[in-house]
Amino acid sequence: MKNILQTSISQEQNSHQRYSISSYNSLLAVVKDLASVRTIEEIIEIVRLAARDLTNADGVTFVLRDGECCHYVDENAIGPLWKGMRFPLKSCISGWAMLNKQAAVIEDIYQDARIPIDAYKVTFVKSLVMVPIRVADPLGAIGAYWSTTHRATPEEIELLEILTDTTAVAIANVQLFQKLTNQNALKDKFIAMLAHELRNPVAPISNGVQLLKLKLGQTGAVGETVLMMQHQIKHLSKLIDELLDVSSITYGKISLNLEKLNLVDLVRQSLNDHAEAINKSNLTVVQDLPNTPVWAYVDSTRFFQVFGNLLDNALKFSKPDGTIWVDLSFIPGENGSESVAALSVRDSGIGIDPTILPELFEPFTQADRSLDRSRGGLGLGLSVVKSLVELHGGNVEASSRGINLGAEFKVSLPVCEEMTTLDNDLDIIEAAKKSLKILVIEDNDDSAVTLKAVLEHFGHEVSIAKNGILGLETARELEPNVIICDIGLPEMDGFAVAQELSKDSKFTRSILIALTGYGGQMDKELALKSGFKCHLTKPVDFEILTAEIDRHYLMSA
Repeated sequence: MKNILQTSISQEQNSHQRYSISSYNSLLAVVKDLASVRTIEEIIEIVRLAARDLTNADGVTFVLRDGECCHYVDENAIGPLWKGMRFPLKSCISGWAMLNKQAAVIEDIYQDARIPIDAYKVTFVKSLVMVPIRVADPLGAIGAYWSTTHRATPEEIELLEILTDTTAVAIANVQLFQKLTNQNALKDKFIAMLAHELRNPVAPISNGVQLLKLKLGQTGAVGETVLMMQHQIKHLSKLIDELLDVSSITYGKISLNLEKLNLVDLVRQSLNDHAEAINKSNLTVVQDLPNTPVWAYVDSTRFFQVFGNLLDNALKFSKPDGTIWVDLSFIPGENGSESVAALSVRDSGIGIDPTILPELFEPFTQADRSLDRSRGGLGLGLSVVKSLVELHGGNVEASSRGINLGAEFKVSLPVCEEMTTLDNDLDIIEAAKKSLKILVIEDNDDSAVTLKAVLEHFGHEVSIAKNGILGLETARELEPNVIICDIGLPEMDGFAVAQELSKDSKFTRSILIALTGYGGQMDKELALKSGFKCHLTKPVDFEILTAEIDRHYLMSA
């Protein structure tokens, strides 16, 4: 008899041990799941299933505190409970558990004065345990119910308490994540508005400086001053663009307009664009470019941004009389790997501290950490470079032999087979010679007047409209070849103007160009959807503006 009793006790202990191990393994899995959730709804779904499984209960409910009420958010049970209902804290057992900051264990609901019997009569519940979520400052509760008289075991209560503690942490994490997400959204909105507000006053200044350059030339004290002003305006515009780009890239709001282009031509063009700055710094550029085309699918605007940032970096950190080496080569694939284009920008400048190299491509990382901040910048350029290169399916890396031993940046991009293109340079030149009828729709007087003056310098006939409605009326009267329109217009915004013009057959061959301080990716997409042929941000480089006009005029001719 003694042996039989010992065997029975042993079997019960083993069964209890197996149950504990199984329960705690399940609980561990739940903890792992809750660690990665990002919404309250995900937490509720995980917990309502786990609580019933862990306690072998006939039903569970997930309750959240809502001011002075208990909100029975969700449930998992053999029959309906109170899903979606709200009750005053003082009139239900979940409220009691929250107000008293302790678990309520009730073996028979009909024998406990804390239970509102009328609410329970219509349910299957005979026994329950209600555990508050976050004991110190309860924000909810998890309840387990049984359809037969049952006193919750210490193990069941412990499992529920661990689950509620984990749930409290998960909710806190979600609230923090949502707060940071909201703050980031506000930050992005602020940055976009800041960029717009900065671009508006910068645009007429840039227009005026470019007009002075055209009228006065680039020589003499005045010409050199104008060049300096233009350089500083471009620098300011670049900082604004980098702020927007980092924000857009972080949230996946940038899309690429990929075209099959010759990288050799793009590199040469970018070097041309930087020739003035290179000469001013008295630097020598040594080029090693292939004699044959290297074709790749790239977004030309973003490629110029990547290569331009690397050149700007080399210029910024090089000493006068230094050298910059620019190499582009085609590397054929081996053993199944794809062929790539390798672009390298190397300088003989101040080099990079080895301690900075690992974090060089992170946002706001500064290679120049001197107090005088003589080389300026926000520490965003290389972060943008890395993100844009990776969006193209490539990679970028930096290296330096040490301080004062220069630095090298290598970009690898996937390439494609050769293709031939029609040489239409002569057509573009002919198009550029034509005098076009242009309408500028712009509410900023300074921007409108200076833009008109520059376009007239190129021989175009220019009219101005100061709001969207007047812009539509003027366009229908004049039927211009080109309409340059701001987005943030009074009475009728630029998107609406473009949509109305696109409906009118008179403007089938007219070129609609958005010129605006709103430079986000969403703004660009909305502009194209509204009917604009292209989207340019203020302040605009007139070489870019006239090139866009010529290109689209040639296409529509």
